[in-house]
Amino acid sequence: MKQPVSLFIMDVTNSSDESHWIELSNYLQQWENHISNWCNDTIPFIVSHRRGDEILFIGKYLFSAYTVAYTIRQHWKYDNHKPYFGLSYGFIDEDIERIDIEIWNHPLIKKAKKASENIKTDKKRKRNMLFGAEEQKDVINKTDIINLLLENQQALLENQSENQKLIYSLYSIFNEQKKIAQLLNKTQATISTHYKRGKCELLNENYDKIQKILGCYGSAEYAAVKEILLAIDSLNSSIQKNLEENLTQIYPDL
Repeated sequence: MKQPVSLFIMDVTNSSDESHWIELSNYLQQWENHISNWCNDTIPFIVSHRRGDEILFIGKYLFSAYTVAYTIRQHWKYDNHKPYFGLSYGFIDEDIERIDIEIWNHPLIKKAKKASENIKTDKKRKRNMLFGAEEQKDVINKTDIINLLLENQQALLENQSENQKLIYSLYSIFNEQKKIAQLLNKTQATISTHYKRGKCELLNENYDKIQKILGCYGSAEYAAVKEILLAIDSLNSSIQKNLEENLTQIYPDL
């Protein structure tokens, strides 16, 4: 029986900077550990930190790689060494747990590599996440639509101030103005203003829609859709809980 999977290859910009490569490598190791904690007991997955500046992730369901990639992007701390993600999704015959990730060369890997290379060579860097292109059978397909949503998402994030970025990130953990106001020693009104001006609600809606578009693709049966929506909620909850438990490591200045 074919399994729905998604994957990403994550690289880091300017990772060859000799003054930071050890620090970056250690930071990526932390993210590998976070990913493992998010996915344990929620979805079958494989994650591997490779060659110093790369993380490869494979997870069950078509939404999982996007979910993990977006979370890393949202909470990443190095502005001069931003991550970018080549992604792909599809169906495989193997069980994820039996894949030897070091030699597995499925077409989905090649598609993600191509997407990553397209990001790297794009001088405008309009996206830091890109799904590998499908074979063009229609004028526009689902991957084209998702990639456009990712581009819009990137534009919204890039237009946020530093305060808006921080508040948006903390909202993904606490979803509560009062708690964030206490953490940042600001009024709830100030938090609310930054949240609105940073288009955080629109970003949340965008994130939710991409997850569901990916997750429910090819699942017309009600039971299958219900399972996928529960899996989305389970992974989101696990990530939120882990981020809160590791807040001081991810945000040491708070």
